[in-house]
Amino acid sequence: MKRILNCLASDFTKMNGKDLKASIEAAEGRTMIAEIVCTATPLYPGLTNAEYAAAFRADMILLNMFDINAPRIMGLEDVPAENLIRKLKVLLGRPVGINLEPVDVHALPAETLQKLPTGRISTADSLKRAKELGVDFICLTGNPQTGVTNNEIMQAITTAKTICDDDCMIIAGKTTL
Repeated sequence: MKRILNCLASDFTKMNGKDLKASIEAAEGRTMIAEIVCTATPLYPGLTNAEYAAAFRADMILLNMFDINAPRIMGLEDVPAENLIRKLKVLLGRPVGINLEPVDVHALPAETLQKLPTGRISTADSLKRAKELGVDFICLTGNPQTGVTNNEIMQAITTAKTICDDDCMIIAGKTTL
């Protein structure tokens, strides 16, 4: 397997999630991922913010705020929703992933929580939809004030591995303030 640092756009088109993970492992910790708020206005018209990150050598692009039920990437307004991820991958020549949040509806919140749209919550349906849209990886994340718990992240990892198999790489992490 080629190190991700040595991959060309054509290499990524042949990779599944398992291959992507092996490529990252072969790079021995020298992989840079850039998280882009895909609903933010691009820095300059005609380019997406993801293209800027790729130009500065990000190896992978993670789309934050991507709603699988209402797909939108600012700067790609004229692209049909079903083709957004695939089009972005062509423009970038890099793996593209999305965040999904494993919200624990049974947890007792310690603070007022944000109400997330269902298209940003990790469920079996959203994982299937992400796979259909062509994402290369899914980050099961827990931003502050979303109601994500470590237990729910663990359950979401199991569900994601079952649904995505080797097609998408699954990563997970939770931020706290």
